[in-house]
Amino acid sequence: MDNVDSLIIENKNPEPARNEYQIVFLVAFIGFLASTDSMLLMPLSNIIMKTYDVSAQVSTWVISVYSIFAGIAGFLSASIMDRFDRKYLLIGTFIGFTLGTLLCGFANNFGLFVLYRGITGIFGGIVGGVGVAIVSDLIPYNRRATAMSIISLSFAVSAIIGVPIGIHYASEYDLALPFKLLAAVATLTLIPIVFWLPKVNKHLADYKQPESALKTIQEAIKDKNQVLALLLAVLIVFSHFVVLQFIVPYMENNVGFSAKLVPIMYFIGGICAIASAPFIGKFSDKKGNMPSFAILMVLSFIPIVLSTHISVVSMPLALFICSSFFILAAGRMIPAYTIMSGATAPEKRGGFMSMRSACMEIGTALASIVSGFVVEIGKDGIVHHFNYVGYISVAVGIVCIFIAARIKIVSIE
Repeated sequence: MDNVDSLIIENKNPEPARNEYQIVFLVAFIGFLASTDSMLLMPLSNIIMKTYDVSAQVSTWVISVYSIFAGIAGFLSASIMDRFDRKYLLIGTFIGFTLGTLLCGFANNFGLFVLYRGITGIFGGIVGGVGVAIVSDLIPYNRRATAMSIISLSFAVSAIIGVPIGIHYASEYDLALPFKLLAAVATLTLIPIVFWLPKVNKHLADYKQPESALKTIQEAIKDKNQVLALLLAVLIVFSHFVVLQFIVPYMENNVGFSAKLVPIMYFIGGICAIASAPFIGKFSDKKGNMPSFAILMVLSFIPIVLSTHISVVSMPLALFICSSFFILAAGRMIPAYTIMSGATAPEKRGGFMSMRSACMEIGTALASIVSGFVVEIGKDGIVHHFNYVGYISVAVGIVCIFIAARIKIVSIE
């Protein structure tokens, strides 16, 4: 066994192995690309409507279809997640994700764009689960919240780098260019995945794999702990995206944001989320993930309510409120990820993480559908009933706290 493999496999050492964080940052960058790919569509809703001449409700299809296909793929792939070396699963699914993203850059009508988003979702729904399973396998539980805080930064970095760049190129050129650029960067990322990431196959010696995806799902359903963790995955993502779906048109048309302020909003929120994530991770490792999750969830209710109720206010105040929403929404995911990662044994973690990613995509799809049903956009562009999604988000967040409290940590490996 070479040095890299031995450093990774022997993860019971109380101190981090030298290359642990190299692997974590690589997985985080993969998450950055996937997050940028999915997050980009929400602030581009106005451009999507203009490019393909569709309504606000119809424009949500590109998000719903991606999430639905990702969710289905995540569940169907659960049975193979623990059968093979996780490195090679990551390579295969990431190639599929890259090709799907590239196709989105060549869609000349709305139907094709929706189709290509579905193809991207099939692979995007698996990539995240494989990446988190790899990190969960390589990092022991007592350091995992810190590692998860780094991975969670992918969302924030997407907000401050990926999304603003995508908005700029889509606004200045066309909707296709951001997807072509993203596919190019993803292609280059395959190089360190292939030549740098070690084999991750220790789990193969400990578990007799189920014969089908259905059996894997059945096993998870029989495990109350896994069911609670998967339900938490659905609801915590729903709580976030039910607000995020129409926050940009609301800020532009109701509050008075200029289009140029939208990237600034993402940038400020992302910078603050990056700065706070390491502290949240260390705090969660020290004080406990459940107390940290409950505190962050309750604190997030404040900007959620404010951001869905503000009308015409000063731009600095509006930016502060929205940025606080991004910070706390990202922060509460750090202990939540760690809680979910400990809900099952290591030898079943790959399949479970695949289903967890699928459930998160289902949460996104449900949020898009619900927000599209609740919110109305008038002919003048004014967003109506946006405050209702704030109430829904808070109610679901409260449920998340009670669910997380009932999840038992069965593995600290």
